[in-house]
Amino acid sequence: MISTHSKNGEDSRMMPERKHFGYVIHDVARLLRRHFDAEAQRHDLTMTQWRVIGQLSHADALSQVVLAGLIDTDPMTVSGVVERLEAKGLVLRVADPDDSRAKIVKITDKARSLVSEMKLLAEDVYASAFEGISEHERDTVLRTLTKMSANLSKQRAPGKEELV
Repeated sequence: MISTHSKNGEDSRMMPERKHFGYVIHDVARLLRRHFDAEAQRHDLTMTQWRVIGQLSHADALSQVVLAGLIDTDPMTVSGVVERLEAKGLVLRVADPDDSRAKIVKITDKARSLVSEMKLLAEDVYASAFEGISEHERDTVLRTLTKMSANLSKQRAPGKEELV
């Protein structure tokens, strides 16, 4: 079991030389986001815009509400992001046939061509992250994190509005 307490009972969070699981996983995620963000900026995109395009590349068309859930943000933020992507010709918004108030977001061919490049850039970032790490170690990390994600997904986490 991973703990924040040392063997002598002291709170080891006060010992900066010792890194714990939560810190390390957060730090790796932060560094990956930083690298991906730098790549997105080269294409005049924000990381959030890049994530929207990535989600649409798997589904072709999604409602703004579904997109918000998939990228873990609120629908109003997605609305602004989609508006900027639409101005760049990367997505189209169309009325939802089932709900006149809702919009469906569709990926354009221009964005699809960007997705192929995004995948290559992602491979480069991951190659850098996994430098010096064996294939066996990579598989173990992926399997473990996948299991942890499934475990935490089974538990109901509080929504943003519940944390206030």
